[in-house]
Amino acid sequence: MARKLGLALALACAAGSAWADEWRFSYTGFNENGVFQQDARVDGGFRGTDLDLDGVISLAELTSLSIAGRDYLDGCLSLSDPYFRCEIGAFSYKLTGQLTIDANWWGNDEAFSGWGAGFRTGDQYSQWSYGWEDWSRTWYWSSQTVFNITPAPIPEPAAGLMLLAGLATLAGLGRRRVEEGALSAT
Repeated sequence: MARKLGLALALACAAGSAWADEWRFSYTGFNENGVFQQDARVDGGFRGTDLDLDGVISLAELTSLSIAGRDYLDGCLSLSDPYFRCEIGAFSYKLTGQLTIDANWWGNDEAFSGWGAGFRTGDQYSQWSYGWEDWSRTWYWSSQTVFNITPAPIPEPAAGLMLLAGLATLAGLGRRRVEEGALSAT
């Protein structure tokens, strides 16, 4: 039995160290003009590597970020385009499942028309345009906004140890019952 528990612990540790380097996320359900829009959805993805092994993908460890089809790293920050810019004010992803993003993009043309969007987790997603076409839309987070990310977050190491301790307890109780049953049969 101890050998089986040791093998289970080794497998759990190996699974915990096999971290992904690419994630897809979505937020579904936002308030717009005081009305909850359950189908309103913002999708995105990011790549990164936890270089310092602290369990967090930080802005410095990020290699790509896409929100609603807009790429925030590849070419977006190029100074060669005077009419288009973006910025990532904050980014972190705790490998246990907490995502924090504050990112914006904007552009304009020579006729002074402009457009852009902003995304701040826990707050809002907004899009806007002015000049030739004036419009704006803002979706606000609510307690009903649902966050999904794949691959699934890695559980805290303590959760894995608690699972193994629970399995060991159940195995011990099962063994005790077998021994008690053998004693009462004699």
